[in-house]
Amino acid sequence: MNWELRWGRVALELDFNRIPGLGKMVEGQLQIPPYVPYRTFRNFIEQLRDGIPARIDRSVWGARYSGSSGIQLMTALKVLELTDEDGRPTNVLEDLVHAEGDERRAALTSILQSHYVPIFRLDLERATRAQISEAFKVYGAREGVLRKCENFFVQAAQDAGIELSQYILARRHTKRASAQGRPRQSSPGGAPARPASDPAREIKSLAEMVLQKYPDFDPTWDSQVQEKWLEGIGKLYENLGGVPASRGPDSGTTDAVAD
Repeated sequence: MNWELRWGRVALELDFNRIPGLGKMVEGQLQIPPYVPYRTFRNFIEQLRDGIPARIDRSVWGARYSGSSGIQLMTALKVLELTDEDGRPTNVLEDLVHAEGDERRAALTSILQSHYVPIFRLDLERATRAQISEAFKVYGAREGVLRKCENFFVQAAQDAGIELSQYILARRHTKRASAQGRPRQSSPGGAPARPASDPAREIKSLAEMVLQKYPDFDPTWDSQVQEKWLEGIGKLYENLGGVPASRGPDSGTTDAVAD
């Protein structure tokens, strides 16, 4: 079942002006730095080598990224002034997309230095992880968001060839080493242990997960959307083995789904 297609017809468009980081909330307050995964940002920049559109909007990134990832990506582009407020690419983005090698690293370094002034006040070749975390607090975001901002900066700085201290990178290296050094569990016969699978239980678990995200019925939808909603929820409940009335539309319609 194509759940994404069905939900897309009833999904609400998000108002970018209400997303933290897309603009200064009050005069003089620092913008929240990018908190999208740097890998997502870099991949998108690479994709633009095939051609930079006149405007970067949902029609450009919607097929590749989820709603939250796309919004975080748009936030990063605007905060770093790679697009203007209307999503139009700037010359800075053009230069970054087309640059290669040392020129690309220099372009990325220039972008970071322009938008992370409080961070570059540190001696990054000697600073500790705690010092960087404290410096990011000047942006005033929640702790979880700041960790994502910090991760974006560290990975972008590495990509730009900026020297970072061993203390900043120590925790990252430790996690990678521990993951690589963790022994794999194996069965008594020496072959890797493989958990027994239960197809029926897996289908039911998947149905439960999808149901949690399934939109509630809205009588204002047009008839075609209502029909698709009924068809989808009916198949879900077939896998779950029951039909709670609270999820269905008003009297009569829920019984039709159960049949």
